[in-house]
Amino acid sequence: MAETPEYYSDAVNISLAMPWTVALTFALRPTKPDKEPEPKAIIRMSPEHAKVTAMLLRKQIKDYESKTQTFINLPGDLYKQLNLDSVDW
Repeated sequence: MAETPEYYSDAVNISLAMPWTVALTFALRPTKPDKEPEPKAIIRMSPEHAKVTAMLLRKQIKDYESKTQTFINLPGDLYKQLNLDSVDW
């Protein structure tokens, strides 16, 4: 059996090609600020699979925070930069 590759990622780009595909491009941020993130893996899935994955990931992180009693705090600027709202969490 072939070994499953394992990667570390600290950047992700999400693209949606309606109505069929969601693509997650996982990348590694460069050490030099003038370079683009280096893509490591592209995962494609249906929008339905992506939605279930997002729901499961959210549940797992909330369970982790509850069990460890550690709230993963994100900087306010990050919410603004990504056009997110902390209430959505």
